Amino acid sequence: MDVNHSSNDQAKAPTKCTTNAQDLAEAEALQVRLSAQESSTTYKDSDNNNNIFVPTVSIDEGAHKYVLIKASTPSNSGSSTVQHFVFSKQGADYHRNVAEHFIPTLQTAGYYDIRITGGGRILKDSTKKLINIYGYSYGFGMADHSLAVEVVEASGLFEGYTLNWSNDGY
Repeated sequence: MDVNHSSNDQAKAPTKCTTNAQDLAEAEALQVRLSAQESSTTYKDSDNNNNIFVPTVSIDEGAHKYVLIKASTPSNSGSSTVQHFVFSKQGADYHRNVAEHFIPTLQTAGYYDIRITGGGRILKDSTKKLINIYGYSYGFGMADHSLAVEVVEASGLFEGYTLNWSNDGY
């Protein structure tokens, strides 16, 4: 698997903003709800949820918005580890829509302390065996694209793909 990084470390503002005030408010409300659940035992104390498998990576074909999420893993032993997830969703108007699609799955599986650490875009071209990760989210900020690449690589789902990341673009 080839990994390439390009250009500068600062994202350039797009000439056309696709996010509006309502989306920004709803993205902030989602982050607040997730923060409020941090101290909740609703998900982390459930013994029935630990058998649900949640893939760390789900990337739809084409160019779409993505979010990088971190969450604490469910454990019967009382200890937990942090797990990162990379999710994209075809047809998501906003990064918030991507997160809202996957967060209930994480919660049902027993993950807790769920945080959306940022977003951007992912281009997946299966024909060319290429994945480009770039850009940022107005609602959640720029994801750590190098970490997103690490999560994609570790998933083992994209052997033989070339992975590129950049902080450029929107």
